[in-house]
Amino acid sequence: MEPEIFFDNNATTRPLPEVCQAVTDAMGAAFGNPSSDHAAGHRARRTLAQARGYLADLLGCRPEQLIFTGSGTEANNLVLLSAAAGRRACRIVSTPVEHSSVLKTLDALRQKGAEIVLIPVDAAGRLDLDALEQALSQPADLVSVQWVNNETGTVQPVLEIADLCRRRQIPFHTDAAQALGKLPIHAEQLPADFLTVTAHKIHGPQGVGAVYARNPERLAPMLFGGSQEAALRPGTENLPGIAGFGKAAQLRAANLPAVQTALAALRDRFEQQVCRLVPDVTVNGDPGNRVCNTANLCFHGLDGQALVARLDLQGVRCSQTSACTSGRPEPSYVLRAMGLSEEDAYASIRFSFGLFNTQDEIETLRN
Repeated sequence: MEPEIFFDNNATTRPLPEVCQAVTDAMGAAFGNPSSDHAAGHRARRTLAQARGYLADLLGCRPEQLIFTGSGTEANNLVLLSAAAGRRACRIVSTPVEHSSVLKTLDALRQKGAEIVLIPVDAAGRLDLDALEQALSQPADLVSVQWVNNETGTVQPVLEIADLCRRRQIPFHTDAAQALGKLPIHAEQLPADFLTVTAHKIHGPQGVGAVYARNPERLAPMLFGGSQEAALRPGTENLPGIAGFGKAAQLRAANLPAVQTALAALRDRFEQQVCRLVPDVTVNGDPGNRVCNTANLCFHGLDGQALVARLDLQGVRCSQTSACTSGRPEPSYVLRAMGLSEEDAYASIRFSFGLFNTQDEIETLRN
C-alpha cells in the first residue's frame, strides 16, 4: 500500500488503537445484550453505562441526558423531526450553511407544510444575529444552528444564539459534530435544549452518534420497538460502537488542551507552507474564529476538483466539500452562501487535521 497523507479528518478520523481495543473487547470479552437479564447482559450494561458516562464527561452533562443513535445524521433527524411531531404546521429557523443532514430534513419538512426560515451568514460564514432576532419576533418551534461549520471550521456565536432563544422560550438545537473534541463543551451551562454529536470525528468508530437533550421527554421517537435508549431509539444498541465512542470521549476529555494546541500548530504550519509555495491563495471562513484543525483554502484561478484528484494521485487525501455532498458536481453551497463566486467556490479545498498527522507530512508539501 502506497504511503497516505490523510488531510480529510473532518470527513472521518482513523480510530485510535485504544478505541479499536474497546470495540474488540465489546465484541469479545464484554459480549452480551444490554437488555438481557443475566450475567452477560449485566456485563454489557456496564460497558454501555461506562461509555455513556465518558461521553457525558466530555459534553458536561448527565449520562441520562444522552441518547445513542446510529450516526450524527440520525441524531439531527431525531431532533428536527421531534420539533415537528404532532404539529399541523411548524416553524423552524436555521441557516443555509448547515450540514446536509439538517438541510435535507428541513426540505422534507417544508414539503409537508412546515415554514423553514434560513438566516443568512456573512462573508466569514457567521450567522447574522440581527436577522435571527428579527426572525424570532414570530413564534418558532425550533432554532437549529451548527456550532462549527464542517467545511470552513467557522465557529458560530452559539452562546448569543442560545440566549436569544432562551429569552423567547424557543427550543435551540446545535449540531456539534465538528465542535466535539475541538472546543470545550459544557452542555449543562450552555442554554441549548439539544446538542448532537458523532464518534468518528474524534477518532472513534463510524456508525454511532448521540443526542444530548436537556429534557429527553421533549424528543419523539422515529422508530418503535423496545425500551432501549429510553424508548427514543429502540433496538439493540451498537455496543461495540458505543464502547469505542466512550473510549474516544474519555481520551479526548483527558487531553483536550494538548489536542487543540497540536492540531492548531499543524494547521497553521500547513497554511504558512501553502501560502509561501502557491501564489494567490486565501483562507475561506473566519481565520480568527475557527476550530483548531480546519483550513479551507481558495486557490484562485485553479480547478479545485482537478487539484484534489492530482493530490490524491500523490497520496494526499483532502476534499472540496462535506463527504455527504462530495458526489455532487456543484460548487460548495456553504461557500456560495458566504458570498464566494462560483469560480472561487470551485477553486476551494478543505484540509482538516487529526491526531495521526505530523509536521513531517506537512514538510513533504515542498516536494
